[in-house]
This record gives sequence, C-alpha cells and structure tokens, in this order.
Amino acid sequence: MKNAEGFVIGVLVGAVGALLLAPASGAETRQELRRAMDKGRDRLRNLESLAEVRVGVLIDEIQEKTARLMDAGGDLVESKRQDLLEAIQVAKRALAEERDILTRASRARRIETLETDS
Repeated sequence: MKNAEGFVIGVLVGAVGALLLAPASGAETRQELRRAMDKGRDRLRNLESLAEVRVGVLIDEIQEKTARLMDAGGDLVESKRQDLLEAIQVAKRALAEERDILTRASRARRIETLETDS
C-alpha cells in the first residue's frame, strides 16, 4: 500500500503546484485538476485490482500447498500406522513363541519332578 499512498500524495502535491503555478484561468485549472484526480482514481483502482489478483493467486497457492502437505502428512501417517501394525504382529509372534517355550519348559520340569518323585 505504500505505492498507493505515495501516488495519492504525489497527485495532491502536483495539484497544489499546478494551482499555484498555472497560467490558466480558474475554470481551466479546475478542469485540469478534475482530470488529474480522475486519472489518480483510475490508477488507484488499477492498483487495487492488481493487488486483488495477486492476493487471489497467493491464496490459491497457499491452499494448494497446504492440501499437498496434508496429503503428504496423511500418507506419512498411514505409512507409520502400517509400520506400527507390523511391529505389533512381530511382537505378538515373539510373545507366542516365548509362551510356547515357557510352556514346554514348565512341562519338562513337571515331568522331571514326577519322574524324580516316582
């Protein structure tokens, strides 16, 4: 917005200077001032339109990049979820194997104890 503010100030300073230094009549000077103000308003509208377009483009880019990040994040979460499920399955298998080993060892001790007592 600094450009727009500078432009408006420039138009005002130019208008005052034109009034002070103008060799034309009052009516001609007022008409010239109106033209200058109209040009200034048109330029300001053009700058506003350009700014709106640029902001729109930036918003679109931000939304697109955010969507891509969200998708990538979702893929990452799904990947980590799969890794976690696989780790749980491995842990379950290891636990089952350890339980089987302990069960066999316990049976073997009971058998030894029964044979020793007999």
